Parts: sequence; C-alpha cells; structure tokens
Amino acid sequence: MADAFTLKWKLDRPYLELNTPGDVYALLTIEPNAAVIGAAPSASIPTHLILLVDVSESMDVLVRRDPNAQKIGAGSAEGKAAQRVVSDVPSRREMAANVVQKMVERLGSEDLITLIGFDDSAHVLLRANSPNDMDVMWTAIQQLHTVGGGGTALGGAFQAVRDVLAGINDVPRTRKLVLLTDGEDPDPDAALAAAKSVGWDYKLPIVAFGTGECKVAFLTDLAKTSLAGAFNHIRDEIAAQLLFGQAVSNQKNIQATNVQLQLWLSPELQVRELYRSKPEILFVGDLQPDASQHVNLQIEQMERGKAYEFLFRCSIPARPTAQRFRIAKASVTYDVPSLNKTQERLEANIIVEVTADANRAAERSGDVRKVLARAEVQRQVLFLQGKIDMLTSAAGTLRDREIVARMLDALVKKFEDFGDQATANQYRSMKEEFLRKGTISQDMLNRSLAASSRVDEQIVAQDIDF
Repeated sequence: MADAFTLKWKLDRPYLELNTPGDVYALLTIEPNAAVIGAAPSASIPTHLILLVDVSESMDVLVRRDPNAQKIGAGSAEGKAAQRVVSDVPSRREMAANVVQKMVERLGSEDLITLIGFDDSAHVLLRANSPNDMDVMWTAIQQLHTVGGGGTALGGAFQAVRDVLAGINDVPRTRKLVLLTDGEDPDPDAALAAAKSVGWDYKLPIVAFGTGECKVAFLTDLAKTSLAGAFNHIRDEIAAQLLFGQAVSNQKNIQATNVQLQLWLSPELQVRELYRSKPEILFVGDLQPDASQHVNLQIEQMERGKAYEFLFRCSIPARPTAQRFRIAKASVTYDVPSLNKTQERLEANIIVEVTADANRAAERSGDVRKVLARAEVQRQVLFLQGKIDMLTSAAGTLRDREIVARMLDALVKKFEDFGDQATANQYRSMKEEFLRKGTISQDMLNRSLAASSRVDEQIVAQDIDF
C-alpha cells in the first residue's frame, strides 16, 4: 500500500561552487498523500484537552478599554494602580470562563478535559473529566470566577499537569495543552523548563495565548517546546472565541500521531537556525545535534489536509572536488490510527552538488528564498523585543537604538517587496513611535509577533462554528 504521506526537499542553492564555503537552506515538506489519506475514515480521534487558565489578580482587568465604563473607585492589580469600574465589557477572567464553556460544548462524549486555574498556586478544577458530566463541568467553570487572585507562577501549573497525567490512562486520545495568560512569569526559566519537561515526557503540544500585557515572545518559547505548538495574542473577546475555537477544531482534525522527524547531519557542516514554516511559522532556534550528529524533532501530531514544512540553515566548508555531497538524511515516522498504520517511515537524502561552473553556483530557488524571507520576520521581531527590553531597563546603548531603527526600516522594505503595504505601514508606525518615545509599545510588538506566525491562511469568523 502507498505511503500516507510524502517527504520532499528543496535547497535554496542546489549547486555550491568548488573550493568555496557557503550557507545552504534546506526546506523539508511533509504532505498528505490524497490518494491514501482521502480514502481513510473521517471520524476524529478522541482528545484530552488540558486548559491552563491564568486566574491571577490582573485577570480582573477589562479585556479591552471601555470609554463608557463607570468608575467606582481605585484599586490595584498585582502591584499596579487600577480603577474599579462597572462595564459591559468583560474582564479577562470573565472572557476566559466564557471561552472555556464554549470549548467544552464542542467536545464529544469520548473526549476528556482537564481544567487548571493558576496564580501563585495551581487550582485543579477538572481532572480528565468527561464533558458529559455537565454538573461537574458547570461547577468547575463557575470556579474560574472565584479562585486565585494572587501573583503568577506558571511552573506550578505545569507541575499540576504532570501530576494529573501521571495518575490517569487517557489512551487512545490525543493531547493538547491550551494556555491563556495575561502576564509574563516572574521566573520564566523555571516555567519554560517545566513546560518542556511535561511536554517531552507526555507528548503534549502547547498552544499559548496571551492577552493584556503578556509578552508574546515568552509565549513563542512555550510553544516551541514541541513542533506542534502555536502561539497568538488576544486583543478582545471576539478574537478569544475565534482562536480558542480554532484550537479545538484543529485538535479534532488530527490524523497522524506519534510523529517524529529525525535528521542525521554530515559532520563536516555546521547547522544553524531551524524554522517550522507550515502550518504556522515558528522560529525554533539553532539545531543541536548529539554526539552522533542526530537531531530528533517532536512533531507529535499532524492535521488532516495540512502540509508541514521545516527550514534549516547549513554552513558547508569548501569542497575541493566536484561531486554530490549529502548534507543530511531525513526520516519521518508516524502512526495513522484510521488506517491501522503504526511506525510508518519516510526517508530522504538531502544532496547539494559541488560544481566548478560559477553560473550554476549562482542559481537560487525562489520558492525557498520566499519561505525564508517570511520565516525570518518572526526571528527579527523577537530580536526587537529583546532590544526594547534592554532600552526600557536602561541597559541599552545608543548603538542598540540605531540597530532597532535600521531593523524597522528593513522590515518596512521587506513587506513592500512582498506587496503587503498594510504590514509595511504597521512597521512604519512602529518606527515613528520608537523615534518619538524611544520605545515600542508592547501591544505593537505583540501584534507583530502574532502576525509573523501566519502563512497564507487567516482565521475568519466563518471558519468557527461557535
């Protein structure tokens, strides 16, 4: 029987000039074989949805500004001055409770849900419960309105997830963790270590959503603990419903499970940054091969009808002879439960040709370069976030200010080349703000990072049946 997926590769430089070192970008694409997958039953795999909801004090702030809000007094939220108001606009906490209820309504009788609220403690409200237990579900969702109210400690919430998963058997369900928070953890390193640990041990992709002052740069770090992760920024309650609804729809659309991408890399080269370029863009960071030159990447899950793309950079030393040179060997293993396929394997050798022909060596693949140009935006905005943090804390220099201004100019130019004038104008506005105030608002940076994850598809209202 034919394979359920295909594995293809392409280089931005198919030919490398003789006796000349150079960088080559390799693009790997995993695509469904429509002739095989299309014939498979369409019933979805049951899921175990794990929801982590921030219930710290700042979640009682309105999800968006309301000019008609009636002020009834002054107060504070996690040490910051705040106004107490009466408003028709929901608080971040009320918004969270509403979208959790709608997510539960979309689950099937075979699904499970775990619900954990967290501030500086973890509050386990549901522990792998069936959505059929409506009284239990309703009670837990109502508790989101009342529990918590302290600071933020995300590491403890991930430990609570570990404790839940260690005590249950949720086979054959797929798992997904959906996080909603409005603040950066005061100990981000501990939070990231806890996220990575539970993600790898329990094959648990993380979809992270931030609202309010949350730095989306922190959410990208959480998302890339697994290559099935994702992140976004929520600006209002409508966006929250759309994005959370999409998270459920995607999980119910899982077709392949236990997906792993292994790379054997030639010991003669150095590997650099890795991007996931589809289904959403995610800058993962530098590849870290082990002593045997192997890298194991956890994709975990693939959705029906979607391609998965990965782009990485190789620095190749000068080659003295004209010949074909194997950069890497790629292997993908996966299960397709609907076809009773387990540990299926695809393999491909990634080859560059060394040539004495300078004209051939000058050839470039426009397709790969276009993917690279789009993918690099996220890395550049993450870099901007770091520079702005330095400047805000008075640790930055005049040189850092010059670098930020030049990078914003480069982003304007890049999106003009893409023909995306709206985004080019967005970066112009960012530069104007930077030149005027010496900083860039967190909201602007968050919106830019969220936009940088999108490829061609956009979430629109008619895609969600809330």
